[in-house]
Amino acid sequence: MSMPGILQQLAKANPMMSQIKQMMGMVRSSQNPTAMLNQMAMNNPKLKQVMDLVNQYGGDANKAFMATAEQMGINPQEIIDMFK
Repeated sequence: MSMPGILQQLAKANPMMSQIKQMMGMVRSSQNPTAMLNQMAMNNPKLKQVMDLVNQYGGDANKAFMATAEQMGINPQEIIDMFK
């Protein structure tokens, strides 16, 4: 799939972006974000996959995101801008 095609799919998934933003806010405001994410991952296999990927990069979500975007041929800044 071409890069514009991927970005178009992400734009169509805008309700999902809203959910991700909401989840990020909840985790950030939590007194124990790690415990909260671990609990959520126990109930959500997709979140567990993401957490496992981040753990492959020493727990650095930024490195995991940048590497994954690069592997997919996506400009990470375009994705970041969707969250603003």
